[in-house]
Amino acid sequence: MENTFNIELLEINWIDEVDDQTDLCAHGNVKLTIGHEIVVDKTEEMDHWNLRAMGMHLLRTLKDNHTEEKLVGEHLIPCCGHHIDFLENEKNVHIQGCFTGHNFWVRHENKKVELTTETGKTQIVMNFEEYKNVILNFVDKISDFYSDSLPRILPEDEYDKIAYSKFWDEWNERRSEWKKNAPQHRV
Repeated sequence: MENTFNIELLEINWIDEVDDQTDLCAHGNVKLTIGHEIVVDKTEEMDHWNLRAMGMHLLRTLKDNHTEEKLVGEHLIPCCGHHIDFLENEKNVHIQGCFTGHNFWVRHENKKVELTTETGKTQIVMNFEEYKNVILNFVDKISDFYSDSLPRILPEDEYDKIAYSKFWDEWNERRSEWKKNAPQHRV
């Protein structure tokens, strides 16, 4: 069995494929493979995934296991992530979606990462450093997309403004923990 894990960003855009400054979620298509199994690619019925939410969930897997018993988010590859909730005293936000998406399971042990597809057909073990590099490479492409786009116009609702800001605070903190001197996304 081949112990490879890859995320290929096939396309990234705003939901209506126009840089509408009020659109806060990057969407697009990915091809994600574990070993020889394709977890998701563009041939599915879904025409896009919420890449912002996906990036956050994957960043969380750099420290935390993502198992059926303990999820870092509903899906590692979510269709939606349209609402962000937060608790005043907690750093992590909760991203709500539409309950559609894909998972794979991530377990850390002895500087290795075990990845298991949702089907259970494929399981690989890889070095943490390799796993981390795949995740950070993908997340950097999402960050670059936001940086290269027009500045976002935040919602008027104060709760939603704070939630969006807290999302990027968590993103930046998690990203910079593994990638020193990484440019910070600015709200």
